[in-house]
Amino acid sequence: RIHLRHQDLFQCPGDGAIPIPANITRLDGLIRAAGERGYKLILVLNTEADLTEFPLYTMPDHIAEQMRFIAARYRAEPAVMAYDLRPRGDADYTSGPFERERVLVWLAEAATIMREHAPQQLVTAGWDDDAAVTAPIVDFVSFQHFGSVDALRQEIALVNDATQRPIVLAAAGYNSFDMNELEQREAIFRLLEAVERNDLAGWVIWTAFDYPRALLCPDCEDSPLHRYGLWNTSYFPKRAVNAVELATGITTLDQINGD
Repeated sequence: RIHLRHQDLFQCPGDGAIPIPANITRLDGLIRAAGERGYKLILVLNTEADLTEFPLYTMPDHIAEQMRFIAARYRAEPAVMAYDLRPRGDADYTSGPFERERVLVWLAEAATIMREHAPQQLVTAGWDDDAAVTAPIVDFVSFQHFGSVDALRQEIALVNDATQRPIVLAAAGYNSFDMNELEQREAIFRLLEAVERNDLAGWVIWTAFDYPRALLCPDCEDSPLHRYGLWNTSYFPKRAVNAVELATGITTLDQINGD
């Protein structure tokens, strides 16, 4: 699950889909490398979207053009399994300034764009607490969860009651700031056990690596947001990796070797 910030890929905001060549080339390389190793990617669009100057939910022309550009560029790329059209979009109406109907109308318009220009790939929307409302629009329902395992079971039951579509836990995890690494491992193990028992179509752990503050934000104070990784900033696996190994039967050595 790879988040794409449109402002990193396109220049001249508000003026069409004018790519930043170096960054598009870098994304090409990432997707190609993932494909060579057998990964399937969910590309997350409209991360950190503009909600004020060119509000996303008015579907500015340049946003539509940028989505068409991405869809057309990777429409024949087998490593791209699906597009997540907007992460946590329900927050924009549950705690943001937009009406739910406006957000869902936009979601349907975005899904139409991606299906027209990338018909072989799936579309979804990684909502937080209101994922069931996306079911009539998406190919599989996605939701995110960072709370207790009991709350996760309740959320799965609610979504299951609302739709027959496949359900994916698109982002879930625990940080090693509020708990130690052994506790993080046990929390992820219990989470994956609950997912398995409820027969979800898939899951994604947030996130692969701890946030490298020294490189990206040297003046930031350490916080839980920086410590959700399965690996630390030195690329050394935390104990939480073992929970994923137990759930999948794939070891980190297998991953390094490309098996």
